[in-house]
Amino acid sequence: MQGWQTPYLGLRDIPRDLSGFELQAFFTFSRAERELIEARRGDPLRLGLALHIGFLRMSGRLLDAVRVVPPALWRHLGSELGIDAPEIASLRAMYGRGRTLFDHQQVACDALGFRWMSEHQRRALVRLLSDEVSRCADREQLLVFARRWLYEHQLLIVHDRAIRALIATALVQLEAETAALIRTDVQPATLERWRRTIAEPHTTGQTQQSWLWAAPAKHSTRQISEVLERIELLYGLDVQKCLAKLPDLIVRRYARRLASRPPSAGAKIKEPARTVEVACFLRYCLLSATDQLILMVQRRVVDLWRQAAAGVGDTVDWADMYQALLNELASLSAEGAVPDAELRVRLEALVTANRQRRPPSRASLVRERLIEAIRPVRSVLVAIAELPWQATGEHPVTTALATLRELYAGSLRKLPDDIVAPRLGSVWRDAISGYDRERAFRALEVATL
Repeated sequence: MQGWQTPYLGLRDIPRDLSGFELQAFFTFSRAERELIEARRGDPLRLGLALHIGFLRMSGRLLDAVRVVPPALWRHLGSELGIDAPEIASLRAMYGRGRTLFDHQQVACDALGFRWMSEHQRRALVRLLSDEVSRCADREQLLVFARRWLYEHQLLIVHDRAIRALIATALVQLEAETAALIRTDVQPATLERWRRTIAEPHTTGQTQQSWLWAAPAKHSTRQISEVLERIELLYGLDVQKCLAKLPDLIVRRYARRLASRPPSAGAKIKEPARTVEVACFLRYCLLSATDQLILMVQRRVVDLWRQAAAGVGDTVDWADMYQALLNELASLSAEGAVPDAELRVRLEALVTANRQRRPPSRASLVRERLIEAIRPVRSVLVAIAELPWQATGEHPVTTALATLRELYAGSLRKLPDDIVAPRLGSVWRDAISGYDRERAFRALEVATL
């Protein structure tokens, strides 16, 4: 089947407004189908069978509705079959005997190759749904997935209630498998500790669950410290050591399900759902907190750079440089008679000296101000350095963080002479390897940020 047909799957009634394209796609018949239709006795029965075949092709369901059929559809069927079609008629008016209606439904199934789902096929659909629910959390999308699978396998689409029951069965199976995986990866004592922790009160007056879920409002130093406090709590619970194999979709789904309830209601959830929700909630909080920390640090660094740049004026005063050059030329001309050769040499030396006089760039002045302004955010950098940062391969920033961690642990504020950190960039090399080792220490901090 084609993707545009998906909205029609599972319909119980004929749509009131069918376009010409839809009439041609669903209610145009092959030669074999025409032979079956023309074998019926009487025009009303031919129209009825044609209607059942077209509706089954469109929706994958049998037509049981007794509403009035749109006149445009009757006219199209009449034109297709070469007979006069009624302007207004319903299935109830066309079928005086219920047996005839059931017979036409069966003939339509035989013509299109549809049949009812067997028990073996039902179990196969449950297995497919069990795989799909690990990738999709939306029950409506799962419902559409099941309808498509039934239609593509020429199985009659059953009532939505039956499909939702299959989806619920698949979700229960996924929940049980996830709980078994969690219990295999996490010790029972740790799980019990997790359950107790999220229900405990926090110093802010909230529960730990509400405090962990709250998003930071800004990226100030205080807010960064609060996110670091959350990460420290989660690391104290050993969350980072567990559940690495759980798919992100499952972690996010069950974490949001727990967060959507009040903590008092969450404590009443039965097993295994309680174990799955608590474990996924803590795992998701750790992942989101680390992402928030990285983003907040990036924004904080941008703020520091902007504040430092705001205090930097023009790096070059061209008027002063021009005036200095004129003064040097005036003093040279005031010396009186100077031989031409000597004058030419002295002019060339003056031009060369002015060309080599390179004023500092704006970026270098901003870096100098950053080195002097690093102290207010040093506490944040100390906490950041304590985290187990990782990178693909050897990265200069992870090396610098490890160096700072050792220096902070020793309460040092001077950079040892053997540390130059050349891989942090050539613009920092002179500052980090300079004679002033206290300034070199601050330069290493700024370069790491």
